[in-house]
Amino acid sequence: MERTLSRTEASVVLDLEWRNRKTVTLADLREALGASDSYARKFAHRLVQKGWLERLRPGLFQLVPADRGRTGVADTHPLTAGAVLVDPYFFSFGAACTHHGLTEQVFAEVYVACREHRRHETIRGKRYVFVYVPKERFFGFAEIEVLGEAVQMATLERALLDAIDRPRYAGGIGEVSRIVARAASRVSWDAVLALLRKWRSSALAQRLGYFLDLHGVQLPHETRGALLELVLPHSKIQLGSRRKWGTTGRLARPWNVVENVPRDVLLSPETKPRRRVRLQPKTRDR
Repeated sequence: MERTLSRTEASVVLDLEWRNRKTVTLADLREALGASDSYARKFAHRLVQKGWLERLRPGLFQLVPADRGRTGVADTHPLTAGAVLVDPYFFSFGAACTHHGLTEQVFAEVYVACREHRRHETIRGKRYVFVYVPKERFFGFAEIEVLGEAVQMATLERALLDAIDRPRYAGGIGEVSRIVARAASRVSWDAVLALLRKWRSSALAQRLGYFLDLHGVQLPHETRGALLELVLPHSKIQLGSRRKWGTTGRLARPWNVVENVPRDVLLSPETKPRRRVRLQPKTRDR
């Protein structure tokens, strides 16, 4: 069915496109039309039927612009839809690890880091999980392009640290172990250390160090020393969730991590270390 517009509808859609608006709310339509809430709802409903708006949630619509063609093919990429649900935001955890090629696991959910506590939402059959990140840790992401649309994505280094910090959003502790193994030769260690210093979490540095040793990754001496400097004296932590894995296990030094997760969960045949791999320092323009 070809899309048509009345004079009033064309005026509103043209104004939205001119202002490069990706989304529109009922309040926006009510203001643009100078009409009541009920009329704005009927107006939105007509534009949805005609293929100019797509309903994302009650009261929030995504514009299907003219460049989508005469039949109005909507953008169905889950990242572009997720990008309009909350602001500020960035994609991380399983979503970012998939984007950066750190995991082969297929996630049924899209993980969105944001600065507010929100319930999950299901849009176009995809479940969006909003993960609260405090303002002081809202860093380590950059703009990328997805199907011509700009979205905010965690950097490779931030995706790695987020996965270690909250494994439940990255496939679990076993998958996180494999993510570290894949990331070790690709990340900028200067960037990782810079993020860790801003993060100010000894436990995060300890778990990263443990995983690196588990997979036989031998960091440059100065990098390993800098990582160890981020570990608080006498800090002893469990590797995995105490509720799930308990509190007992071998104490892995020098990171003071209690290995309360079985090795067969952390290692798969293709990731079992056969030799220690020495990494050279790697820097990256940022």
